[in-house]
Amino acid sequence: MKKFFVTFLLIVSLLTMANGQFTNIGVGLAFSNGFRFHEQSLTENKSGSVGISIKSIYKISEPFYISPSFTFFLPRVTENLVSKQTISSMMFDLDGHYVLNASERFEFYGLAGLDIIFANNKYSSQGLPVFKESDNAPGINLGAGTFIKITEKFDIYGEIKYVFNNRYNQFIINAGAILNIGQKKKYKLEKTE
Repeated sequence: MKKFFVTFLLIVSLLTMANGQFTNIGVGLAFSNGFRFHEQSLTENKSGSVGISIKSIYKISEPFYISPSFTFFLPRVTENLVSKQTISSMMFDLDGHYVLNASERFEFYGLAGLDIIFANNKYSSQGLPVFKESDNAPGINLGAGTFIKITEKFDIYGEIKYVFNNRYNQFIINAGAILNIGQKKKYKLEKTE
């Protein structure tokens, strides 16, 4: 099932990108409440909470955009005199943006999409590896975000989202800078009377 989900996510990403107009790319920081590897309650099994994110935006048709992103979380390392445990994780997201409100400087959007988390647990004792295990799990993102125009070429963005996952639920805040490389114009919603 996991292989099917990963394959499906990649195919949808490629088809979307082929049919859309690549307009923006950016980097940012991600902050998460983390998750516990294999849902084990030990403190050592908690993932890192700070990450680096790469985000791109493809214009499909206004007010819809597709935004694939990749986030690498800094590993959480727990050490004592004889052992060391490292929990590392990364995420691939494919989110859809729906612009709810836009002006010359601001754009506010809701987001929903697919997520897959890749997690690793590495344990060593007295400097020798004891075991290494990995896991991945699909999920769904729901949240909201905003773009704030700084110049014609640069925006800053902020997003909040919750990842609903069968094992690794987490709340994430992303913030960063976006480079405008395409012909994306800020979508202006028409007022109806």
